[in-house]
Amino acid sequence: MGTRSRSAPPFSRHDVGSAFFLREDIETGPLYMDPADLAEFSSVRVYISIQGRAIYWVDDDKFLKLYSYLVDVSSIVSNMDLARTRLPVPRVLRYGYSGNCAYILMERVPYESLARVLRRWGLDYMPWEVTTLAHYIVRELASIGLRHNDLEPRNILVDRDGSLASVVDWDSCTPLHIGGEYARQISHNPSFRLPGEEDWFHIFLLYTLDRTGEEILLGSSRYDNKRLHYWPLVKSKAADIIAPPVTDPRNQSFSRQMSASMRVTT
Repeated sequence: MGTRSRSAPPFSRHDVGSAFFLREDIETGPLYMDPADLAEFSSVRVYISIQGRAIYWVDDDKFLKLYSYLVDVSSIVSNMDLARTRLPVPRVLRYGYSGNCAYILMERVPYESLARVLRRWGLDYMPWEVTTLAHYIVRELASIGLRHNDLEPRNILVDRDGSLASVVDWDSCTPLHIGGEYARQISHNPSFRLPGEEDWFHIFLLYTLDRTGEEILLGSSRYDNKRLHYWPLVKSKAADIIAPPVTDPRNQSFSRQMSASMRVTT
């Protein structure tokens, strides 16, 4: 029997598997952008590079995130724009598709993560002020119908006074009704948590619209932890995308490559 096409809908949970969404078992090559899209920058340095995703420092004041071409970065950007109406969120400078990947270029917020600050303090508990800050973030997002879905101390940046400077890493953000944040958090390996981080769990459950859905996710996570990670996906390969009329000037998918080819042909 041959292998069923990956474009076909899964018949069961076992058809999905841990690598179905991002095709991580076959997309093993490095992600790259077209050089024309990077020519304006003086420096591009690797910050994190893992399979299916990479982060670069650009000119020391920007972050460039690369994703599989299957990821719909416009959805991530839309969620960030909406969240910015209530919370400090990195400003998106440009996004789209280039080379063999999707990308988002955003400002770099020059503050430490809450995780690093808490480790430096060396506390064996979670200060109530920090839990109150987490509650504020979850409540503000819920008020506009969003779930961060990866709200951990490492994704909260604070200034020297301990005040909220920014909330980062919006890749997993979804509409509130999808939920899943409570299930994801309590399913994480406890050895990776900071002392007292479990004090946040009741906050995620408090703003959950569908507790039954959370329980279903908990049951699934026993077999496949990646099912707790939501990615907004596109329906065609980046190479097949024809640029539609663009209303957001930050969306510059293939714009430089197409401009260059037009100059050559004319």
